[in-house]
Amino acid sequence: MFSRLKKSKFLKNSILYTLGTMMTPLIGFIMLPIYTNYLAPAEYGTMTTVQTLVGMFQVFLVLSLHGAITRFFYDYLDDVKKQKEYLGSIFLFVILFSSLASIILMIFHQYIGFILFSSIPTVPFYFYMIGIAWVNAILALPMALIRAQENAGLFVAINISKAVLIMLFSIYFIVVLGLGAKSALLSQLIITSLVVVGLLIKQKHFLIFSLNKNYIKYSLMFSLPLLPHVASGWIIKSSDRIILEKFVSLEEIGVYALAAQVSMVLSLFYQGVNNAFVPRYTKLRKENKRKQASKLLKVFFYVVIASGFLSIPIAMIGTKVLSNNSYNEAIWLIPLLILAQIAKGLYYIPVAELFYSKKTNSIASSSLIAALANIIINFSLIPFIGIYGAIISTIFAELVRLALIYRLSTNKQSFRA
Repeated sequence: MFSRLKKSKFLKNSILYTLGTMMTPLIGFIMLPIYTNYLAPAEYGTMTTVQTLVGMFQVFLVLSLHGAITRFFYDYLDDVKKQKEYLGSIFLFVILFSSLASIILMIFHQYIGFILFSSIPTVPFYFYMIGIAWVNAILALPMALIRAQENAGLFVAINISKAVLIMLFSIYFIVVLGLGAKSALLSQLIITSLVVVGLLIKQKHFLIFSLNKNYIKYSLMFSLPLLPHVASGWIIKSSDRIILEKFVSLEEIGVYALAAQVSMVLSLFYQGVNNAFVPRYTKLRKENKRKQASKLLKVFFYVVIASGFLSIPIAMIGTKVLSNNSYNEAIWLIPLLILAQIAKGLYYIPVAELFYSKKTNSIASSSLIAALANIIINFSLIPFIGIYGAIISTIFAELVRLALIYRLSTNKQSFRA
């Protein structure tokens, strides 16, 4: 099995997608000396809290339609014109919807900012948040098309270029201009906007812009049930920092955010492998090659377990070497947060079959239950034990979500790993 995988496009794409996806967290890891020496824990806490909220708003601005692209792209392989019409309809709909929604969110910035932020100034951080969420929502579409086309080389080139440019701009804004917590946010907004414009120009020959109601309707029927799934993933991963901001100091949030960012490298490694895994698995199932598809699930399982436990000592040592002493407490939080990431990696396995079968309601229900458990535990524990309450809620929620989705997939006799 492994000798065949060495020659497979899946393995090559997995390596490339992983490299591309992990460039952002790896550069974030490289940036630790800059962040921890030029930003106080409170500034770092502010920056990462805003970045966390970006994820929430991005989820709703794109309506999970990037997932519909990676699924329905294969339904039009025999009709290029319909494929272009389909892609053009989804692209145009998301651009219009996200732009209108972003304008409305900015108009009501005073009211929404008051709800979201306790210690963080609404101006300018709320506007950075909405701007970055908007460009990331649009960016998700051309990146999804690249995944569907299994063009891993281009995917990697874009992510590496984007990550390196954001790093260079961030260093300039932090070290030279002294912009503090705004530095990384401003660089993300500028570079991501340029990447979006470049990709839309490059991919225009794959698109016929229109607003075909049928394409939009059945794509939304597929993607909207995924919203609770995607939103709950954000809740489990990031909502703790929003709740922490109401109960602990920004300094403590900065320490916790550093540990969370380091553990996120593992999560994005899994995501990178999954970026190659899902299109390949979907294609094998469409070709009725169930045995080969099942082998992919097993390989993914082994990758998750081995890389997860290996990453614990590496992450702890790396953080100790690269970070300032004021962030030392973060080192001992990392192993606990990595356990949650391992559970999240295993979760991708049963989801692959349910995603292929278009049983997105099952995915959404398990994620929603886990997210609700996460919120309840956060509010119950954080006021008393602070960041450790956030860690407990994250681990518990990921285990609940994994158990529920595994049960749903086996009940439907769809899990073959």
